[in-house]
Amino acid sequence: MTISLHEYISLNRIFFSTKETKQEVIDELVNVSIEDNMVKDLKTFKEALLKRESIMSTGIGYGVAIPHVKLPQIEDFFITICIHKKGVDWGSLDNKPAYLIFLIAGPDNQQEKYLRILAKLTLVIKNPERRKKLMESETKYEVFEIFREF
Repeated sequence: MTISLHEYISLNRIFFSTKETKQEVIDELVNVSIEDNMVKDLKTFKEALLKRESIMSTGIGYGVAIPHVKLPQIEDFFITICIHKKGVDWGSLDNKPAYLIFLIAGPDNQQEKYLRILAKLTLVIKNPERRKKLMESETKYEVFEIFREF
């Protein structure tokens, strides 16, 4: 099973944030996902996301956070992308702010597919030049184009 990240990304789920806190950015990620009809139950979705975040921060370092949630109510995987120009404290492993936040959500019974999506995303963002290009993007179209080849 080959994963193409661009299949899980939509222009409707790419946004730029100036919110001050991790909680506010999580609210935005949830709202953008709901507005694009990827999630039906806002309360359950948000609670699951916050519960996962309380276990351990999803800030992986290098200016990146990958919050994620799997629920039976979610029909298929999707990625919502937030670009934060100033950076937001995500409690990251390297104690640096997160500038690139990728919410991965999907059904709870497809662990292998989830791991493949996560692995592919991690591979893409490990590249410092690509991270820089994403952080310097001015439009959601630029962000989308970066993922088109992946």
